[in-house]
Amino acid sequence: MSAATPAATPLRRSRLAEILEALPHPTRWRHVVGYMLAVYRREWQGSVFSAFIEPLIVLVGLGIGLGALVGDKASVITGGASYVAYIAPALMASQAMNLGASEAAWPILARIAWVRIYHAIVATPLKPADVMVGATAFIAGKVAFAAAFFAAVLTVTGIVTSPLGAIGMVGVSTLTGLAFAAPIVAFSVTQKSDQGFAFIFRLIITPLTFFSGTYFPIESLPLPVQALAWCTPLAHGVALSRALAFGTPITNLWFHLAVLSLWALVGLTAAIVLFRRRMLK
Repeated sequence: MSAATPAATPLRRSRLAEILEALPHPTRWRHVVGYMLAVYRREWQGSVFSAFIEPLIVLVGLGIGLGALVGDKASVITGGASYVAYIAPALMASQAMNLGASEAAWPILARIAWVRIYHAIVATPLKPADVMVGATAFIAGKVAFAAAFFAAVLTVTGIVTSPLGAIGMVGVSTLTGLAFAAPIVAFSVTQKSDQGFAFIFRLIITPLTFFSGTYFPIESLPLPVQALAWCTPLAHGVALSRALAFGTPITNLWFHLAVLSLWALVGLTAAIVLFRRRMLK
């Protein structure tokens, strides 16, 4: 028994060193964010429509157009609020989902398989974990910036009456975007082509908008569908965003935040592990 002890110590140390090597550096990931910001300053015009203009068009078309068609019947599902006020906070969370998911799909794959810029980055002292944390943080920043614009519009139009509520909605939207972005980043780093993204967006992202309380209450759905909806991040983002916009007490606040945080943290951890595995091949 005593002879086995010295051999076990180096093994434990090597495993600990391997774990420490896989962890991101406390500050180096910011270099990745800095690089992404430098690139974005030259390419931001291409994302203006999808990040800022398109959500407002959807809000006007569905909120005002469909709201006028629904008329007084909207109060049955909105609790007395206008239909545009009911769906506006939910569209803000939905926009965060769409932006976070899209930024985590093609751009991440491009930097690995097509442009191969991540290969150049990991050849520096930066580790794969630094790259993933920096890339995810940059996505969070883009989602927060777009959410802040959306919240400002809702505040100016009087849909959101509390500045604190608007700030809270920006935070919720950012966390919602991360809850989708991180798992999709983990998926993207394993892909060699973009064929798998069609499945994600057509069968998961787009249908979630209709089953997460965006346009009508989740309670109107069958119980099995309700249970499935509450397992997804968007339902929690919509519930939090709508309560902050209306200034109503938030029920199950910590549960909503825990689900969103869990999706984000598990997704980021998986992205780090899978990306490191791909870079070491």
